[in-house]
Amino acid sequence: TLTLAIDGPAASGKSVVGREVARRLGIRFLDTGAMYRAITLASIQQGVAADDACKLSSLAACADMRLVTHSNGDRLAEVDASVSAVSAVSGVRTALVAQQRAIASDGSIVMCGRDIGTVVLPDASVKVFLTASAEVRAARRAAEMQQRQETFDTRQVLAALQRRDKIDRERDDSPLRPAADALVICSDHLTIEEVVCQILAEVSQC
Repeated sequence: TLTLAIDGPAASGKSVVGREVARRLGIRFLDTGAMYRAITLASIQQGVAADDACKLSSLAACADMRLVTHSNGDRLAEVDASVSAVSAVSGVRTALVAQQRAIASDGSIVMCGRDIGTVVLPDASVKVFLTASAEVRAARRAAEMQQRQETFDTRQVLAALQRRDKIDRERDDSPLRPAADALVICSDHLTIEEVVCQILAEVSQC
């Protein structure tokens, strides 16, 4: 059984790279960010405040995230604005981490997120921490928004990413950080193909 953990900040390319690596290896792929976005979307739809830890935890505990494991998640601006705050709630993380581990136990998988190698799958076969400068990530996010014909301000996109980075890195429960034994890849000057090949090379050695 192969378990591959890919962590990194928002817009670092985890999902695109992880999905392609999984395709080439012929194994399952799970974007755990989709799970947190699904809970965030549900909280917005049900009028649950992003700081209501009790209700958010109950929402996560009752949700069957297997239904969204192959989803890209909802990319509404409102969801993006609240997902880090929702993700920082310990009860939400506890519920979803349990589901993520259960999903991983079903066989080989590529799983991406922010705490896969450090918390969810600390014994993963291969751990990768994919990063890029905030400026490069903001440019990528802006390009995605332009492709979807959304209006945006590049400076606001950068500021939003930096705020999200701060929340993710400073939260008490499962902060964003590379595992001690992770392969760290900065993709500032790399193509998707180059990143995929580096990861596959690492997998071939395990």
